Amino acid sequence: MSEAAQAARRPPATPFLVPRFEHVPMRPLRPFDHPEQDGFYVDVCGSTAAFASAMSAFGDFDDLVEGGYVLVAGESGCGKTAMVNRLADRVRAGLARHNLRAGVVDMTAVLEDQERSVDQRMLRVCHRLLPLLRKADLLRQGAEALWERYDDPRLIFPELDTALEPGTAAVVLLPSPGDLQLEVVRYAKTLSSRRVVFLAESSMLGDRVVDIEEELEDFRPAVVVEMRTLSAEDVDRFVTDRLGRYPGVFPGITREGLRRLSIMCPSVKTLQRTAHGTYKMVLKKGGDPVGGRAVDDEDFRRYQAEQVRRGGGRP
Repeated sequence: MSEAAQAARRPPATPFLVPRFEHVPMRPLRPFDHPEQDGFYVDVCGSTAAFASAMSAFGDFDDLVEGGYVLVAGESGCGKTAMVNRLADRVRAGLARHNLRAGVVDMTAVLEDQERSVDQRMLRVCHRLLPLLRKADLLRQGAEALWERYDDPRLIFPELDTALEPGTAAVVLLPSPGDLQLEVVRYAKTLSSRRVVFLAESSMLGDRVVDIEEELEDFRPAVVVEMRTLSAEDVDRFVTDRLGRYPGVFPGITREGLRRLSIMCPSVKTLQRTAHGTYKMVLKKGGDPVGGRAVDDEDFRRYQAEQVRRGGGRP
């Protein structure tokens, strides 16, 4: 067996690391880049029901061939990005059933300034989209002329299908619209194009998700997926899944420890960080992985205190 194959079969440093992200444990899953990560989704924050709802809305993906907009909404840290990535992977696979080679174009880091106006934000996205589509090998020859002819997203976006190579489609991950309801509606209502599916997430829209759905009811409806907050049951389910992948390799967690973890972690993001960090601390100090002392509430308290001491504040 090769050294690489042996390394792949070795357990990770802690049970809360996933393949390809062994050194960046807080990154959301990206199954369209790393297919092996698809099996690491856990039903937390209502993700299973939300995913099923979206898949039902996608149907046989016929409508998405004509273009679409998918919005994942929920509080900060509830797993929205991981859900967007999972849906993007499924949209790509669904479009492939229609003989379209779909590429995922990640634009989530294009905008750093949430204070820009809607028009400024859309213009920035529009300008950055051209090189990213080229990098994804989705642009037909001469497609740059569309951007040269117009400098207005309202004219460019609806014509994006004319810029794509025949037999291709683009799954575009948009920057978060923040609380800009107008931006969401514009993408879904006036900037849609055949063979282009937009996906976005927001933790700021709140009750306005209903307003968005109502405003778009006479147009091709957006697929809206809503996540809920993390619960104690979610924490238990997540920990059980991760430890269950490596039976007998890592110490378990006491019931008191799980309760402490639930109190400390208001989100999936903090749950991953705290569980990983605490296990790393315990194992580094010589914790016995087989038949040894389980991780308890004091371990989580110590990890939290250490983070505060280092200036990290809440874990």
